[in-house]
Amino acid sequence: MRNLLFFIGVISFLSACNSGEKPKKNQVKAPKMADTTTQNISQLPMPTGLSFKKFTLKSENCDLPFDDEMEIDEDWCNTREINGLKVFMKDTEVAQKINVLIEKEITGAGGGKKKSLKQFIAEIKNSSNEAGEMEYMQDSYTCSLADSSNTFLSMYIFFEYYAFGAAHGQHGSSVLNIDLKTGNQIKLKDVLVDNYKSALKSLAKRKFLAQNGNEGWWFLTEDDRPFELPEVFSISRKGITFSYQHYEIGPYAAGAPEVFLSIKDLGALRKENPYLK
Repeated sequence: MRNLLFFIGVISFLSACNSGEKPKKNQVKAPKMADTTTQNISQLPMPTGLSFKKFTLKSENCDLPFDDEMEIDEDWCNTREINGLKVFMKDTEVAQKINVLIEKEITGAGGGKKKSLKQFIAEIKNSSNEAGEMEYMQDSYTCSLADSSNTFLSMYIFFEYYAFGAAHGQHGSSVLNIDLKTGNQIKLKDVLVDNYKSALKSLAKRKFLAQNGNEGWWFLTEDDRPFELPEVFSISRKGITFSYQHYEIGPYAAGAPEVFLSIKDLGALRKENPYLK
């Protein structure tokens, strides 16, 4: 019995040592899966091997021409910063496809054009310094994980922009909802039944007022601005969140509201799909 207790003690000690390993620097694990069965699958690793690595790119240009009429801080520099997330998966081809989508969303490259994040950052330094040709601005882009599972990834990309002389900065966001098997973007038609738009708009309007109140929204006071759903939406294991931009549904002071529709709210509008279950 004494030998058995000693053996158990040694095994426990070794297990504790192994569990104390520190994660790799800047490595971010995907959110754990929801416990949808009697098995505690929330403790299991993601079968896709999905993980993220944080990175920051920043560049500035302080060699700027200013004329005497410009009331500007002498320390002003044009700046651009990216606080990004790089995706890693067992399927490296799908991971690369997703990282390209993220890159395009940040740089705005499209139509077959390709621009790397480093090239996009360098544009601040490579801009002309001749008077009248330079835009005085500062902007930043930040990636933030909305949710993920074994089948999908939903990522916000927040944008902030300030132009010299403006009363305030401009803010915005976009979302990438991605199928982790194919690397393709997920559309509303992939999770909702055909001809969903009218019923979805009515549902979203009721939920929007319940979640955000009924004051200050243009669709309540102006006949030529009816309630509309925004293009930006994120999916999660709990439902769908629609995100408005500043000025899209109300004045700047109203901010950028959201409306969340749970799986239960969606009801018969939700069709069989591998994402919203």
